[in-house]
Amino acid sequence: MEKRRDELMGELQALREEKTGTEEGREGGQAAQLRQVLNIGADGRREARMREWQSLRAERSVEERRLSSVRLERQGLQEEMRRLKRRLFSVARECAHNQVILVTQQREVAQLNKEQMELDTLIIQLTEEVSQLRSTHQTQLSTFQSQLQTPRQTPIPIEELTQSKRTACGDIQQYLQGGLKALEERYEPMLLALLKRKERTSEAQVKARQQAQELRSRRGPMREEGQRLGLQRACLEERLILMETHRREDVERYRETVDRLEDTNREQKTKLQIQKRETKEMEELRDSLTKELYLYRGIVEDNNKNDVTRVQEKTTGSNRSLAV
Repeated sequence: MEKRRDELMGELQALREEKTGTEEGREGGQAAQLRQVLNIGADGRREARMREWQSLRAERSVEERRLSSVRLERQGLQEEMRRLKRRLFSVARECAHNQVILVTQQREVAQLNKEQMELDTLIIQLTEEVSQLRSTHQTQLSTFQSQLQTPRQTPIPIEELTQSKRTACGDIQQYLQGGLKALEERYEPMLLALLKRKERTSEAQVKARQQAQELRSRRGPMREEGQRLGLQRACLEERLILMETHRREDVERYRETVDRLEDTNREQKTKLQIQKRETKEMEELRDSLTKELYLYRGIVEDNNKNDVTRVQEKTTGSNRSLAV
């Protein structure tokens, strides 16, 4: 009977250990599996967030480099535009200055032509006055000669005739010399001044023609240079407008990238909060399962104790029956 009792106690202990090991193994397996699932999910989400974050950071770096490059190119174009404006202003100023010089020289040439015409008119007037004086002198000389050749009623002695002729010739010569001297005194300073003015006018005309020719020869290249600079300025303005458009597009893309990063960050924070809440719920579930397991284990132990008690009671009853 003692042997039978020991066998029953051994079987009960084995059953108890087997049941306890099964419960503990099942609890440990569930907890380990739960931890593994949680760790795998957390690692996967963490790696996905890291990859997405790195991709967004790389995209943001590319956009920042492009934006910096566009800003540098824009600054270069603005500097080139300023140089072209200064050069165009210099060319326009020089062209205006040359235009003023040309207009001034044209006025001087017109004034010189007017003085030349006045000089020609004065020369013609002097020529007419000289011709008139010559005609007057010739008329007076003819009158004197006719008077000398006219025979008188009374014979004139040869000496008196000769003396009268000499006197008349002297008067005529004195009159002519006086007229010539008066003409010289009146018109010689005017003629000298006119000749000097004519000489200066001729030199000024030659110089003005040379300068005008030089300005005309320079005006063509300057006009071409101005057209070329204007075309280059238009091209630069068009490039600047295009670059401004690209810059705005890049800024818009950069803002969209920043907004997307912020949205992703908010989503990641939300996911992290959800994950924390799920982890907390899983921990609460694990604690609840652990409590239930402990409770179940206590119930099982109580049942085992009751079974042992009943077995002992049965054994005692059997022993008593055998003793009777």
